[in-house]
Amino acid sequence: MTAYSGKTNQDDNTTRNQETGVEDWMLEIWDWMDNHNMHCGPDSIVPREPEALRQLERLDLGYGKLTSYSYIDNKSVLQSESESTKPLPGAIGNFKNLKYLRLIGFDELPEEIAQLDSLETLVFMKCAFTEFPKVLCKLKNFKALNIFSKSLERFPDELGNLSSLTHFDMRGTQVQELPDSIGKLSKLTSIQLCANRDLKALPDSIGNLTNLIKLNVRGSDFTTLPSSIGNLNKLKSLGLYQNGLQSLPDSIANLRALEQLDVSENLLAGVSEAVSQFLGSVGNKTT
Repeated sequence: MTAYSGKTNQDDNTTRNQETGVEDWMLEIWDWMDNHNMHCGPDSIVPREPEALRQLERLDLGYGKLTSYSYIDNKSVLQSESESTKPLPGAIGNFKNLKYLRLIGFDELPEEIAQLDSLETLVFMKCAFTEFPKVLCKLKNFKALNIFSKSLERFPDELGNLSSLTHFDMRGTQVQELPDSIGKLSKLTSIQLCANRDLKALPDSIGNLTNLIKLNVRGSDFTTLPSSIGNLNKLKSLGLYQNGLQSLPDSIANLRALEQLDVSENLLAGVSEAVSQFLGSVGNKTT
């Protein structure tokens, strides 16, 4: 006679996972990483210890055809760069200690990514989105957004929901305009806009960013600036190199905290006497 316990292989796996501290979301992550040819072993770049995975603070994820990967320590870098067509699993939302996330080459993201409440820095590189994903605009606690993506053409109004953002860096996109809602990001202290050659202007709402200290716009397609720029009373550095500027608003002379100003490589045909005096007072170089 053969005894039958009623237990299944699934029951055995569940018991084993409970004993080792392994949770279902960890299995999803490991499966996704294995799909990127990241194997187990003493030199594994994927932390296979449950607690190490829980405590991970920095995560680099590549999607598509990429070439290298590295893992530094159990709280630092988990980087996946290989060829894969398997979508990022919703288990990503379980990294409750994650502070830094770099996304490379993705064309879809799970809704659970909005659960990364500890995230402070997001780097968005070479992703295939034409509109910045609205789900990322739900990450209300992160402070730095860095975008390097030539496919990107526009932002949703939800960008204004990133209420904790202090640093905004956008380079090499096809964005033509920033949404007015950027004026709601009252904690912004630094904006870097470089090589966005289709960018036509800054929104008037930029004048609402009264905590802004540094504004650098380079290699865009501006002809002028909004007069509201004169409201940025804490601005210390203003870089406007190589933008096709033809004029400057008189309100720029209101930037009394300004210490650095560069308007070189533009098409300035003439400025008012007040602006001319102001340019001289901050040691500006013009060509």
